Amino acid sequence: MQIAICGASLPPFDKSILKKAYEIGKEIAINNHTLRFGGCWGYPFEAAKGAFEAKGRVIAVSPAKNKDEHINIYKFPTENFTEIKFTGLEIPGRNLPLVVDSDAIIIISGQIGTLNEFTIAFHHKKPIGVVEGSGGITELVDQIAKICNKVGERDRIIYEKEPKKLVEKLNQLNNNINNQ
Repeated sequence: MQIAICGASLPPFDKSILKKAYEIGKEIAINNHTLRFGGCWGYPFEAAKGAFEAKGRVIAVSPAKNKDEHINIYKFPTENFTEIKFTGLEIPGRNLPLVVDSDAIIIISGQIGTLNEFTIAFHHKKPIGVVEGSGGITELVDQIAKICNKVGERDRIIYEKEPKKLVEKLNQLNNNINNQ
């Protein structure tokens, strides 16, 4: 499975949530999944670091058109991933390929960009894992899904506090969807 990590990329960061993000990345690698993220800092970067250090495949989907722009315009990292895809789509344009080309997403906190990624995933019927208690838009996901009132779509969203259980539940949900 290819799992996109979406979440807050700007401070302030909660140290306990940074640790959970790292552990989520590690679990993704341990389960032989590919971690995808927006090539940015914050919770997605911590997850990428966890997956990378666990020898997992990590793909950065950059909003930049090349490495120079990635570094100098966006001031994004150049480490803790195995591959980088330059989209040239800027922000939020890169969110579309990040989410659509993934099999599932995990949301950790987040602001407007993460909300955009959530709505893309929800619209495209992707399995969505939400880190409960991580703050930001994760506190509103259930309400947003209720407002959208799409039959069966809310069943594709799972909520979990523990990284290992979250990845397990996302595996299970993805397998159930693929076996339907």
